[in-house]
Amino acid sequence: MLAVVINGSHGMEQLNQQLFLLLNSGAGHPGGWRSHLAVFLAEWLVWALPALLLHLWFKGDFKVKKAAVGAGLSAVLALSAGGIIGWLHPHPRPFALGLGHLLVSHAPDASLPSDHLTLWWGIALGLACSPHWRKIGLLLTLAGLVPAWARIYVGVHFPLDMVAAFLVSLGASQAIRLYGRTGVARATLAGMHVQRLLLKRHVPG
Repeated sequence: MLAVVINGSHGMEQLNQQLFLLLNSGAGHPGGWRSHLAVFLAEWLVWALPALLLHLWFKGDFKVKKAAVGAGLSAVLALSAGGIIGWLHPHPRPFALGLGHLLVSHAPDASLPSDHLTLWWGIALGLACSPHWRKIGLLLTLAGLVPAWARIYVGVHFPLDMVAAFLVSLGASQAIRLYGRTGVARATLAGMHVQRLLLKRHVPG
């Protein structure tokens, strides 16, 4: 439904393209520091959040591990939903339409929603659903505007791709919060059991 509304509204699509051209305009000077920074933020910053989940898993107690698992499942659900949307209603990327400046190589696949920001916001909003991690999750959600800007600046996404990523991630995180508590707890216990078995196998004693 989200993709249908966006793809089906000519006025919204015009606004989408105008906002893209406004945010992407500076990328016409690829040698500048801003372009180098945008490429780094667009390509690499997103991996900080999966790394954070791994850190929480290996360093935290059961509650911390459960928060990490819930955030991870939120991201998986969001990415799955986003993939279905992109498959059912593929929206071309800006460079496929001859719009703007492209600073990184990218396949001309479906652009909406952004996978990078779906992963980011899926994790961030998933953490925000955990009482002990709400503030950090909300801060990370706000920080997602940085890679969102970067993905538009380097020419691989439209602004509405980011709006869609946020909405899909919000829905996924709320679904996990409302209906997945038992599953999250069981997955956490199962993960801890597997971790103990692996440690016993590889640690002499």
